[in-house]
Amino acid sequence: MADDEDEELRRQTEDKPKKKKKKKPKTDDSGAAEEGGGDGEAPRKKKKKKKKPALDEEGGAAAADDDVDDGDKKPAAKKKKKKKKPVDQSDGQIEAHSDQVQQEQDNYYGGAAVAAVAAASTAGAYQQDSNGDDMGAERKKKEDDYNASYYDSNDGDVEMAMKNNGGGYDEAYCFEADTEIMAEIQQDNTVQVDESGGIQAFVAETIEIDGDDVGIIKSDAEIEAEEKRKYVKYFGAAVCCLVVVVVAVAVPLTLKFTKNVVNKTRYVSDPPTEPPSQMPSIMPSGQPTSTKFMEIVDFLMPLSGNSLKVQGSPQYKAAMWMESGDMMPNSRGGTGLSIDDAGFTQRYIMALFYYAMDGDNWVQKQGWLSEKSECEWFGIDGFSAGCGSDGIGGCIKRSDFEGDYNKVCRLSMGRLNNLFGEFPKEMGQLEEMRYVEIQDDWLIGTIPTELGRGWRKLHTFLIGGNVMHGGIPSSFANNEFLGTVFIDRNNFNGTWPTVFDTLKNLEWLDAEGNDFTGTLSPGIGELKSLRIFNINNNSISGNLPDTFDASNLMEDFEVAYNKFSSTLPESLGKAKFLKDLRASGNQISGGIPVSYYNLKNLEELYLDNNRMVGELPQTYEPFYDGLQELSVHSNMGMKGRFPVENFEKTLRVKVIELHNTEMTGQISENICGRLDPNLSYTRLKTITADCEKIKCSCCTCYKDGKIESTYP
Repeated sequence: MADDEDEELRRQTEDKPKKKKKKKPKTDDSGAAEEGGGDGEAPRKKKKKKKKPALDEEGGAAAADDDVDDGDKKPAAKKKKKKKKPVDQSDGQIEAHSDQVQQEQDNYYGGAAVAAVAAASTAGAYQQDSNGDDMGAERKKKEDDYNASYYDSNDGDVEMAMKNNGGGYDEAYCFEADTEIMAEIQQDNTVQVDESGGIQAFVAETIEIDGDDVGIIKSDAEIEAEEKRKYVKYFGAAVCCLVVVVVAVAVPLTLKFTKNVVNKTRYVSDPPTEPPSQMPSIMPSGQPTSTKFMEIVDFLMPLSGNSLKVQGSPQYKAAMWMESGDMMPNSRGGTGLSIDDAGFTQRYIMALFYYAMDGDNWVQKQGWLSEKSECEWFGIDGFSAGCGSDGIGGCIKRSDFEGDYNKVCRLSMGRLNNLFGEFPKEMGQLEEMRYVEIQDDWLIGTIPTELGRGWRKLHTFLIGGNVMHGGIPSSFANNEFLGTVFIDRNNFNGTWPTVFDTLKNLEWLDAEGNDFTGTLSPGIGELKSLRIFNINNNSISGNLPDTFDASNLMEDFEVAYNKFSSTLPESLGKAKFLKDLRASGNQISGGIPVSYYNLKNLEELYLDNNRMVGELPQTYEPFYDGLQELSVHSNMGMKGRFPVENFEKTLRVKVIELHNTEMTGQISENICGRLDPNLSYTRLKTITADCEKIKCSCCTCYKDGKIESTYP
């Protein structure tokens, strides 16, 4: 703003005409001088500082002492002290110049520079004119008196006069400074002050300044305030960025860790609004209270109990599906079964199995929860021996049941189908169940007692390769049909289940790879139909059962890597069909019973890592006829000569492991020749020995229990 005002002042100064000698003013008929200055404008005059005149009784100013020519006089206006107001003028320009005067006073210590410039501009105008006239001094005196009376404002603080000259105006700025302000200025020694308190006039040199490089000088308070504003702005931006980062991290983590939130128990109160979702919702919207749903809950309460009222439970979801999700046509022209339909409970149980085993993530689930009959769903349909007289389909059509509907008798979900969950106890209601297979999946929990009670016609139960625990419920005892049980590679624990001793038609029992403890009861040897018995890799101890006879059908007897400490059962030699005997990794003592010499069907004999003593049969016995694999290593009590001649007569031997024993002898080149990789059926795959005791050119040699050399 100050720059604009300086520019305006400079422009006004440059626009003034060149000074010329003042011509003698014209006079009218009465001899008074005309106000007009002729063709040229009247020059600005320095206003003399006058003392405040005394007031008369009416408040007017005293007349000036000096008279102008022709006796014309104008009274001087009364000046008021310590007020700064512009003189009102008819053409509105006085107010504009008053504002300019105020601004210039701020910029030039009360307007001293402006007054000085105005005074200087008129300094040379009152000399004698070019004709050498002596009237110049007198004319100057008259005009000074005239200006003094004309320019004095009624307010008195700021005195301003404008003299009309050919339609233009020249301005001169005069004021009487405030006493306190002048004292402050005089103290700063910036402006000279006369005795009357006024500012002495001086001529300020006009300086042109390039406004492009001019800056604003700010006070310390303004700089501090600006720094605070910048700090607040930067701090706010940092806080916003931090909030964005926190939200970006927190939202995904929240979604991730709340995905599987289990809801608290809530009971049936509100009607369903939509079919059941595939997975339990994080925050259930309300429980159904429709008449049909309440009827279903009441009907199934004896079967499933309060689980029907727990939102998100498999029972609750299956009941909701039966209420509004089942699209199977019914006999009434609608969809879905009612509680009066004969197949209602069975369809509910199969839907319950789907939800309990995380059916949405199964690899194969064709037909499940569709409008088709449950007998056509994957794992239930297809061929299954024992289900129906024709052996086709997964259900038995029975006419001796009320309503004559198909009964589920088969559930074969195969292997690696990604089932995950616990067996619902309601499955025990499927009394026609014959065949169940869910292997190498993620079954958890225990086997419900209800299954043993309801599945009295079950003949095949295959649940190996899961993560179930506990034992085998006693409710399975005396099942006359159960013939094949695979519970291997689970986490079953506790004492060995004696329930197996009661299964008279048991043919194949595979319990390998569990944590069973205790002892085997003699009843195992009395199971005449038992052909395969595998309990490898458990923690069973005590004596091996010795109750076998010639009527036993035993083919595989595998008890390796347990804690048995007895001798080999003598009666097992009567099991004429025995092919595979594995008792490695126990604490079995004694030698090979002589009764075993007649086991002509024996193919695999693994007795290594025990405490056995004695020697191998030296004479040729039926024992050697079919023998393919012999492992007696790591029995330091085994001694005697290795009967190499008996092994040369058989072409089927594939494994001979003799290291870490006290046996002696020599392996013939005939036997070493069977290591030829070009051979197939008669090829010898492995032969080991303590080569310092048994001479062998083709063996993997051991010394002090460690491999010393290998062949080739």
